[in-house]
Amino acid sequence: MRGTHTHGAGRLTAAILGAPVAAILATVAAAAGLPFDSDVRLLVAELATIPLMVVGACAALLSQSGLRAWAGCACVSALAAVVLVLVR
Repeated sequence: MRGTHTHGAGRLTAAILGAPVAAILATVAAAAGLPFDSDVRLLVAELATIPLMVVGACAALLSQSGLRAWAGCACVSALAAVVLVLVR
């Protein structure tokens, strides 16, 4: 039997603090890899940041535990950091 969702401190802090940071890192990494001019890359990053923040916050709140929410944020951030290191 599955447990109920209780919005504990782990999921809430991951949704409020972790998801926006992961979204910003992901959009910066995606923009760094695009083969366009810097103005177009900046525009793409700005337009993609807010929807990714919303999706990340919703995913963090829907996760089964605070640990999974933070793990998701950490995985996205780590992948974005690897992309930034490889592109630069």
